[in-house]
Amino acid sequence: MLCSMEGCTTLLKQALSYLSPSERKVAKYLLENPQDAVQHSITILAQESGSSTAAVVRLCKRLKFDGYSDLKLALAKEVYGNSPPSEGPFMFDLSKTDGAGSITSMMVDTVCESITSLKSVLSTRQVELAVEALANAEKILLAGIGASALAAMDMYQKLGRLGIYSSFPNEPDLQIVNACALNNKSVCIVFSYSGETKTMRQVAQQAKKAGAIIIAVTRVGGNSLSKLADIVLTVPDSEALYRQGATLSRLNQLVVVDILYSSLIVNKGDAGQFITATWKAVTHANSPGEKQKK
Repeated sequence: MLCSMEGCTTLLKQALSYLSPSERKVAKYLLENPQDAVQHSITILAQESGSSTAAVVRLCKRLKFDGYSDLKLALAKEVYGNSPPSEGPFMFDLSKTDGAGSITSMMVDTVCESITSLKSVLSTRQVELAVEALANAEKILLAGIGASALAAMDMYQKLGRLGIYSSFPNEPDLQIVNACALNNKSVCIVFSYSGETKTMRQVAQQAKKAGAIIIAVTRVGGNSLSKLADIVLTVPDSEALYRQGATLSRLNQLVVVDILYSSLIVNKGDAGQFITATWKAVTHANSPGEKQKK
């Protein structure tokens, strides 16, 4: 199973608006008739949803399942499990608040719900592939602009803590230039919530031409960036693309960074040594004793 997850209905709801008409028919049927669907073969599902077996296969591929049997298994776990599916997306209207207290309550509740939803849309297998690629890469380029640059910067400093050298140019044009210098032993991680930012698409395109493995950290449902990527780490479709400022999308990307970082610590045998060495180097460099010695 390519996508190990429990919140199958959450994933289907998140992706619904990005599906083709034939795929949407299948997804809607799965959401409206989950108990019946887990009993159906792919042929019966296609007939009952008014679609086709090809559309079922495409839907499974889009959601990062190996096939319908794997999607059906994930759906069955939820149907016969005890935890209700989350609705999403997780929007909030600041015009309906009446002060700091209500804003605090709304933000905390919404953030918790959105991050919990990340478990449903982030593929365990895709995370494993990303960790393997990063562990074996000779060059790593990080790319992101705006709020997504914050996640890229966080990944940049965390890789350094593990003794893994990477680059994160501040200028978007330099990110494109550096992508041209990659090769087939390189990894390029592109952070873009929308997946449609022109500069980030250009970074991915140049990295692809150079033969690098492309990891996209982007919203669920499919977009231009995810089509270019070899590995896609999806976050919930938590915000409108045009909004007052990135909040949930930024937080979810940062959680993905923490997941990669923690996984790399487990994967890398000498991670503890590098973490200790870098901590000592920075701590001693800023300690009063060091300044007096100088």
